[in-house]
Amino acid sequence: MKKIALFSIGALVAGGAFAAPDWSKVPPRKMTLFYPGQASLEWVMNKPDHSAVPDIVDKKRSCAKCHEGDANEIGGKIVAGKPVGSSKTVLEPTPPAGKVGSIPVTFQAAHDGSKIYFRFEWVAPQGGTKKLDAKNEVKLTMMFDGGGTVEGAELNGCWATCHSDLRTMKDAKDDKTTKHIKNGDLASGKFMDLIQYRSGEKAPVDGYVTEARHMDGGKALLKAEGKKEGNKWVVTFERTLAGGGKGDHALTADKVYNFGFAIHEDFTNARFHYVSLGYQFGLDKPNPGVKNYIDIQKQ
Repeated sequence: MKKIALFSIGALVAGGAFAAPDWSKVPPRKMTLFYPGQASLEWVMNKPDHSAVPDIVDKKRSCAKCHEGDANEIGGKIVAGKPVGSSKTVLEPTPPAGKVGSIPVTFQAAHDGSKIYFRFEWVAPQGGTKKLDAKNEVKLTMMFDGGGTVEGAELNGCWATCHSDLRTMKDAKDDKTTKHIKNGDLASGKFMDLIQYRSGEKAPVDGYVTEARHMDGGKALLKAEGKKEGNKWVVTFERTLAGGGKGDHALTADKVYNFGFAIHEDFTNARFHYVSLGYQFGLDKPNPGVKNYIDIQKQ
């Protein structure tokens, strides 16, 4: 049986239809998204918990440099309620029933000089968890900074927004605290641009993260589409390079941007998602010496 969910906005601009890249000509990048449990930024950057902190802080090594090869193993332990890290911390005391520890995702990106396109493809993992978000079987969220504007994002990616006091975390003080950046500020560019696809809703999300997560304000996201055929999902974003809305970073060829993304699978929500490690991208800017870097070429 084939199930297709397809939603988009801004299908036409100035009377002209969008033309997606020829994805067969765009180099794919394989990434492993894993289940993080309650691994907040504070845990990741605490040496007694995480032995790699000196490498991150002193040697400026990104998380992907060490963990791109074993993210599946880490996710498997966390989702099973097993201890991880040098402190042997159980980061998921109540593992969701039936949830797998990781999913492999194929990522592609291209631009045409005025717009940038992102494509994500993966096979839906085994389900079995409780439907926490009955409207949306899948949500895919991507965040990126303004090119070194968020401290630590070049090493930790989206972990700059993930803290131990978030709702559903064990140290949460209320059920309202969302992702945030310490001293986040729109005026200085210290924020994460956020775009999101939701499988059960027509309007995609174009927002940002500063002192809190804001799910609107942006004007750069022209289209977000998702399609499921069998058990395979394909999600694409189409966005202007120029930005122009509240919380929209302009994307230019002279900068390197830090990004990460997360997938909520099987009708789940909040922290019960799969997350990528921190990656970087630039426009027409080869950087072969950086393992977690992606050169987005003009098509």
